Amino acid sequence: MTDAAAPEVLAARRLARRLGALEEGEVRARAAGRALASEEPAVAAALLAALARAPDPGSRVAIAAVGQVLADPDPELPYAWRAELYAAAVELGLDEVASLLVSPAPLRAYPAARARPDPRLAGLSLGHKKAFARGRRDPDLLARLAAEGDPAVVVELLRNPQLTEPFVVRIAARRPCRPETLRLLFESRWRTRPAVARALARNPYAEPEVALKLVPSLPAPDLRAVGEDLAIHPLVRALAEMLGRERSARGGA
Repeated sequence: MTDAAAPEVLAARRLARRLGALEEGEVRARAAGRALASEEPAVAAALLAALARAPDPGSRVAIAAVGQVLADPDPELPYAWRAELYAAAVELGLDEVASLLVSPAPLRAYPAARARPDPRLAGLSLGHKKAFARGRRDPDLLARLAAEGDPAVVVELLRNPQLTEPFVVRIAARRPCRPETLRLLFESRWRTRPAVARALARNPYAEPEVALKLVPSLPAPDLRAVGEDLAIHPLVRALAEMLGRERSARGGA
């Protein structure tokens, strides 16, 4: 005799059947949004985890519809609700649910078509650039290499023992900046420095996935600044506002 299925598993099965009966595309996605909006974020997080883990084709169809509605603005699912869903998923260790929310592109796209080659770097090969990034002390040259933003060069730049925190903050705060460069900063040892984390979280060219992981580490004044900055992705702002309210209610800083 098998144990009865958990409530979230049963709810996931019902949602999969309901969505599977609808027309693929916007109709199905909007129905997924309405279904999620009817649940508290923590309940929705458990339901989505069960849906994502189910092996049947119907559940895969349903989770695709959920991914579609979460990837785009939808009045049924305001960003405040999405922020609570993300926080619940992180707290419960539901990585598959958190990942559904961090797929949007940065709010501001890097204008690659308008990027002009740096005349000082034009004659350098990739190998020379990497060598200079790794070992030179020239702050002007390092700044130019960072601004150019070639990921292979930035990796070497972050290994340069001459690098200082103020210089890394300048890179993290640069606008426009390649999202790949900001991700490399996030993946480096420098992200543990409060000033670097603050600059990354507040850069509108950063991928939401990067900013969302940094926001919980910010102090209250930075949370307020992020929550009020209209240049930042709405989901990131909503999470900052939610955490700011929670800390204020607890009397924390």
